[in-house]
Amino acid sequence: MNEATRKSLLSIVGVILFIGVYGIALKVSDYVGLDTVSSRHANLAAASLDGVIERGWVPELLPADSNDIWETHNLDTNTGGGGFQFPSNDLVAFKKQARQFAGAIVTELPGNMVRIEYSQDGSRIELFLAPSPQANVMTGVWSMKPDR
Repeated sequence: MNEATRKSLLSIVGVILFIGVYGIALKVSDYVGLDTVSSRHANLAAASLDGVIERGWVPELLPADSNDIWETHNLDTNTGGGGFQFPSNDLVAFKKQARQFAGAIVTELPGNMVRIEYSQDGSRIELFLAPSPQANVMTGVWSMKPDR
């Protein structure tokens, strides 16, 4: 296995591990009585229609063709996170869009992964994008927490 393949596999495993650990943490918070709310949306238009973008639970900065969007947020701590998928051929345009977003920092990572971080409306948002095991698909996850 060459170095590039190894880095790509490690990147994908890292994203999967992040999603798994985040999901477990959210489930644990359900059991300790924190006010946690979740939702799923077929695409960005459905998320917008449901109001989760306007309320700040889904980032405003997502690729236009994002789909299979899920989010979980905690009303007590004002934290949240979620995930989505989008066509991999949209990645270049999305990175350009992110670089033009006020204050966003876009970091290219090994294995065609990307990290985007920015602050908006009192929240710190971090997006991680990585190639999905599915052909021609990127997977993204985000976390949001109060910007202190």
